[in-house]
Amino acid sequence: KDASGNVTMEIITVTVKAREYSEEEVNRLADEVLSQIITADMTAEQKVKAIYDYNMSHIRYISHSDKSDWVKAAYEGIADGQGDCYVYACTAKVLLTRAGITNMDIQKIPAKTSHYWNLVDIGDGWKHFDTTPRKDHPTIFLWNEAQMMEYSANHNNSHNYDHSVYPQV
Repeated sequence: KDASGNVTMEIITVTVKAREYSEEEVNRLADEVLSQIITADMTAEQKVKAIYDYNMSHIRYISHSDKSDWVKAAYEGIADGQGDCYVYACTAKVLLTRAGITNMDIQKIPAKTSHYWNLVDIGDGWKHFDTTPRKDHPTIFLWNEAQMMEYSANHNNSHNYDHSVYPQV
C-alpha cells in the first residue's frame, strides 16, 4: 500500500524440497577424507585408529540428530562436522566401510537415553569402537566385551545392549 492508498498484492507459492542425501555423495566425501588420513602401507588397526582420530577431531558434539537416515547422518558428520552419537557412528560406518574394514552398527537397549556406536572386526574378532566424546574422555577403541561392560556398568549402563542380536565380542 502506497501513500495514496493504492494496494498491490501478489500471491506466490513457495515449494520447499527436503535435501536429499545419496550414498554416492557420502561415499565420495568419505573417499576424500580417507585419501587424507589413510596410506596404502597402513595395517587394518592403523586405518581404524586414523578413522577414530578423524571422528574425534572433526566432529563437534551436539545433543540431537535425525536418526531416520544413516546416510544423512554420515553426511552431517563429514560435511557439517557436527552431530550426536548417531552421527558419530554413521560417519564411522561409512569411513570404515570405504576403508575395507568389516563393521556393524550397534545400539544401546532403549532406555531413558539412546546411544549408538560401532563394532569392528579387523581379523581377530569383533571389538567395540565408539568415537562419541564422553565427559570422562575414554578412548573406546577396539575394546573387548569385558572392557566395555565394565565401563558401561560404571556409567549408568551407557553401553548396555541386547547381546543376542549381535555377534560375540
